Amino acid sequence: MPQIFEKEVNGASLGVWHIVETEACLRKVCRAVPDDILIVDSFLNESRRKQWLACRAMLGQMLGLVSVKVCYDEHGKPSLDGFRGQISFSHTREYAAVMINENGPAGIDIEKTSPRIERVAKRFLQDGELENIRMMEEREEKRDGEREENREEGRKNPHTELLYIHWCSKEALYKLYGKPTVDLKNDIYLIPFDYFCNSQATFQAKVVIGESVEIHDLGFERIEDHVLVYTIARPK
Repeated sequence: MPQIFEKEVNGASLGVWHIVETEACLRKVCRAVPDDILIVDSFLNESRRKQWLACRAMLGQMLGLVSVKVCYDEHGKPSLDGFRGQISFSHTREYAAVMINENGPAGIDIEKTSPRIERVAKRFLQDGELENIRMMEEREEKRDGEREENREEGRKNPHTELLYIHWCSKEALYKLYGKPTVDLKNDIYLIPFDYFCNSQATFQAKVVIGESVEIHDLGFERIEDHVLVYTIARPK
């Protein structure tokens, strides 16, 4: 099967599907109910259809379902018909990512990295976050200077990847809340963390909701030239 991985994360389930099949093959394995197939038939773009199908194929495989019926609320937050938990989707041309949490909200985001994000960074980052990124880059440069012989060939640009880690984190938290009133720049702040270009990392963010501040745990993974970030709500 074409999934990259499927694993448990703090009681929730995470799955990533590599979209390499033809559309016809994905239609056979997507497990979507007939009514939903009518929806995907309305998409003019083939890549969008394949991403839609791959998300449902991954979801159905993770839950062992014969058929999958996904519904959306007025804010675009998905839910699975007949399932008491919560789900979250994200996808690019190459990958579909699914997060399933039986005990509460979940959020996931995957993005292909590109230097273009630098042009819009100030639109979603607070000044403190920009300063934290600068400091993390300085630590990484110092580390490289001390261990030049162990430099990873072709490793990712720290600045670009850190921007995407922040962007994906905020998108994942936005999806977790499922409310358009959550502002990516002003309401979500990533707490400084150790980076060092690791392929995996865990860190935290604080989210301002009205008069309260909530702390969330996030996980990061690098999949080739993609950044994946996921989060689930802490048990209350």
